[in-house]
Amino acid sequence: MQAIEITSYILGIIVFASLCLWLGIAYRLIMMLHSKCTIREGLHLPNPTGVPVSIIIPVHNEERVIDRCVTSIRNQSHETIQIIFVLDRCTDRTHEILQHHAKEDGRICLIENDHCPDDWTGKCNAARIGAEQATGDWLLFTDADTQFDTELVSSSLASAIKRNASLLSLISSLTITKTFERVVQPIAGTFLVRQFPVDRVNREKQSRPFANGQFLLFSRTPYESIGGHSAVKDDLLEDIAFARAIHKAGEKVQVLFADGLLWCSMYSTFEAFKTGWKRIYIEASSRNINRLRRSAVLACVTSILLPAAGIAGIVIGHQVSPWLFWTSIASVVACAVVIGWLYRINNAPLIYAIFAPIGGVIVAKLFLDSASMLQNRTPVKWGGREYILEPK
Repeated sequence: MQAIEITSYILGIIVFASLCLWLGIAYRLIMMLHSKCTIREGLHLPNPTGVPVSIIIPVHNEERVIDRCVTSIRNQSHETIQIIFVLDRCTDRTHEILQHHAKEDGRICLIENDHCPDDWTGKCNAARIGAEQATGDWLLFTDADTQFDTELVSSSLASAIKRNASLLSLISSLTITKTFERVVQPIAGTFLVRQFPVDRVNREKQSRPFANGQFLLFSRTPYESIGGHSAVKDDLLEDIAFARAIHKAGEKVQVLFADGLLWCSMYSTFEAFKTGWKRIYIEASSRNINRLRRSAVLACVTSILLPAAGIAGIVIGHQVSPWLFWTSIASVVACAVVIGWLYRINNAPLIYAIFAPIGGVIVAKLFLDSASMLQNRTPVKWGGREYILEPK
């Protein structure tokens, strides 16, 4: 009997703490959604007709997605655009597909690059080459796996001008078509946003600079004043490095949600998904091994330990403690609501929220693998090259 009482007491503490945690997360979600700014605001702002924009897209073996990307960019309502594709050591049909579009659209410029300096990452080097040929007052760097709504460039430019932003970035809407995207991607994305809450990025004082490399819209003068891509040439997460550099220079960084105006299909396979997110987590954690391990523990606690404690509390509390019983029910309900909410925010079908414990374990493994890669100097593969990252 004493053992049961001790167990119920410990469970009571865990369950109450869990309930407080889920209610705290729900509050943060409500606050973020209440202040949620989307790029659709630009649809209702004065149209920046005539402002020249250069769109630079580094590509490396992107035949899977390149036709969709270039078609969506060609269809932009904003007319004064220059479209620059930098083909970085491509060995597939990417060039062939782009050539077909270039013959039909004189705004498209194709640049082939077969070399990358040792002290540059491939994507940054390709983006630099494209920027050198850009003529626009605004420079938009985007990825080949994105798809633009017709009004995206016009809307983004209007928002950037209205907000006096030197760098405007978007949190893209991620495609949810594969099982691993439905199960793991909402958890993976949540842990990244946890480190960089959007409402803290946009505030005037004590802002926390962040940007998403899938969409980086720069005013040309601030971009050039920090040294362009030379300032981030060896960063595998150049977007966050850019945000920090622009912020340090006293310029404004703004991040908005794409809200369906920008879609991104990040990875075609689960292996590519794991490789990509490990790179993201390593750089987002500032190459800090202990921070990565703490994130792994947090993923396990929130996805396994706390839900299990709530269920155990219901079973034991039903027998020995009404307080434990009802607190556990409240905790489990709060957990289910918050996790379901996170899955819906990330465009995943609600039914897949029941697999959140699996997603949490996979994300925890990604954090642990990332820490191990840093500790053991295991090369990170990205864009056809390998990089050995040093822990900080």
